[in-house]
Amino acid sequence: MGALIIAWKDLRHTYRSPAGLAMMLVAPLLLAFLLGMAFGSGDSFSVARVKTVLVDQDRGAGAGVPAAGEMLSDVLTDPEMSDLLEVVKAETPEEARALVDAGEADVAVIIPANLSETLGAAGGGVEPASPVAVQLYRDPALTVGPSIVEAVVDRVVQALNGARAAASTTLMLALSQGVAGPEDLSRLAAGAAERFSAQAQSDPPIVMKRRAPALKEGESDTGPNVGSQVLVGMMLFFMLFGAATPARSILDEHREGTLPRLFTTPTPRAVILGGKYLSVLLVVLAQVVVLLIAGRFLLGAHWGETGPVVVLAVCSALVAASLGLVTVSFAKTPAQAGAVSSAIFVFLGLISGSFTGTIGLEGAYAVVRRISPLGWLMEGWTSLLYGGSWGDVWLPALAALGFAVAFFGLATFFFRRRYA
Repeated sequence: MGALIIAWKDLRHTYRSPAGLAMMLVAPLLLAFLLGMAFGSGDSFSVARVKTVLVDQDRGAGAGVPAAGEMLSDVLTDPEMSDLLEVVKAETPEEARALVDAGEADVAVIIPANLSETLGAAGGGVEPASPVAVQLYRDPALTVGPSIVEAVVDRVVQALNGARAAASTTLMLALSQGVAGPEDLSRLAAGAAERFSAQAQSDPPIVMKRRAPALKEGESDTGPNVGSQVLVGMMLFFMLFGAATPARSILDEHREGTLPRLFTTPTPRAVILGGKYLSVLLVVLAQVVVLLIAGRFLLGAHWGETGPVVVLAVCSALVAASLGLVTVSFAKTPAQAGAVSSAIFVFLGLISGSFTGTIGLEGAYAVVRRISPLGWLMEGWTSLLYGGSWGDVWLPALAALGFAVAFFGLATFFFRRRYA
């Protein structure tokens, strides 16, 4: 009972501070709303289809060699690419460039006339006099759209160069085995090139992975809007400051002498510190509940199934509360605690991706962010926003809980040494 009374007193004191409420509730919602308006007026962020002009001058080389230009053309016009590319065909390179210059297209892909012929010559053991090039003519004012087309074309060009290398290697092996007939050599090289090209073409250069939240009947099939994606990172980041505010009250009361006087009462010190801990947890737990509700009704966030949401919310509150306690457990003054905790919180926010929302990050950064509990929580909340369930959140929740237990143990150790 004593711990609850202490927690209730600290809780009322915290929520009487307008500045504290602004930091905990207004700031994350305002940032999420403003960034949502800046990047799509709250709707799902998406890249517009890239207007692409295709000129295929290649007519194949015959003799069983696959038409390289047709392969590239098929990839660009594949239905799987229709969400990314809007492809129209032109007869001449001049016509395609004119469309780009007039702003009617973003990029032009010009396939040379001798592309298949060059590959066929390489397959027959003849090196071309000069290399051929697939030309990209782009609007210099654009970056994202032409880069997408460039990535697709580059993947196909690599496949064609691989086919050329496969044909040349087959020729060398055939010659080493005594296969001397020109027709046999040509047939083997063409077959190797065709098989390599077919295998490369079977794997699309860009795969669209569609993810959408679990929707109720009558709701549209759209992904999470920008505001809700940003709110996840802002919520976790400002929860740390929400926890640090009531945690610093321990230092305030110690400096004012009320905490030492409280230790002279029959109330056990474990109960007193337990009440302080409980107040910090209740503050951030209330903060996350308010932000989740506000995100649902003000920003249209679909958080997913209730069970996983509750588990992640509790884990987020435990992490924020325990980390807030750690940052003040070794500080001597409230000012020192504020400076140290701010530096730690900003660092954790940066390495965890709190300022980039729920953007899926790959590579080294996806590994580095896992050294922070916020990184794990970002993964869990991102999965829920995109329709995940228990199978997607149990590992992030377990990892976050482990961090919370470790931080709570550190805070308890330092406080016991100070107030022994």
